[in-house]
Amino acid sequence: MEKSLPICLEKLEQDEEKFPSSDLPKVSVIIPTYNSSQSVVVTLDSVLEQDYPQFDVLVIDGGSSDRTLEIVNSYRSERVHIYSLPKSSRYEMINKGLAHATGSYVNILFPNDFYIHKRTLKFMMNLALEHEKPHLVYCGTLLRDGKSDVKILYRQLSLKLLKRGHQPTSLQSCWFRTDVFEVLGDFNVAFKLRGGFDFLCRFFTSKNHTWASAYRALTDYDLRWVTRRMVIRHFWETLRIIYKYFGFYRTFKWLFYQKDVSRFIKLWVRSIKVAFFGD
Repeated sequence: MEKSLPICLEKLEQDEEKFPSSDLPKVSVIIPTYNSSQSVVVTLDSVLEQDYPQFDVLVIDGGSSDRTLEIVNSYRSERVHIYSLPKSSRYEMINKGLAHATGSYVNILFPNDFYIHKRTLKFMMNLALEHEKPHLVYCGTLLRDGKSDVKILYRQLSLKLLKRGHQPTSLQSCWFRTDVFEVLGDFNVAFKLRGGFDFLCRFFTSKNHTWASAYRALTDYDLRWVTRRMVIRHFWETLRIIYKYFGFYRTFKWLFYQKDVSRFIKLWVRSIKVAFFGD
């Protein structure tokens, strides 16, 4: 369930910095792109405007045929590094970014997503230092679909939450310590949409990793590109992941409580009738 929480942008400006800038860990921000000329500027601007001493931006392009690379190159920033990976899925591009990441922490933004405040990185990395550099720090995220009111997603990471098929926040609001990928491996490219959820299940069930979270929404997640086909794929990938990590009983229980189950059953029954009796 989405949860109401304060964004508190004014207080973010006033927060006392508990650690000197020299102690703040370097952050690598991965941005997968594909024909993103209409949206990549919003994301790049929000990252490059960060009031933070140590970060770089890894743009991983999946073979764009529009002006995406031309626009990224126009920034002429030493912080921005571009890598091409033709005809690649989103998690293949993210994994490519992980291979080139030099930061102690890594964050992932998709085109048209952005940091809400210029001190987002500073706030999250102060949080990391305050908790002795856990393997994951996360915050809330704004969810926009262009049709309804903006929602805020933030939950406490727990086994119960994951078994319900939910994430505590969006992937965009997660900062992973880079070395966690050396232990757990990269994102599973078999998934098109729920690779982040799969990784969080792997992260949590390994039982050897730590995390901390901030009760603030500091990233903006654009949902306007979601299609009906993607909703269906999201459903099936969630089912596969829950079965993979939590077994048949939990999968059946999750399936029973899904709002879309009755619709899928009706469609399945109708397809059987058509196969045997005709339309």
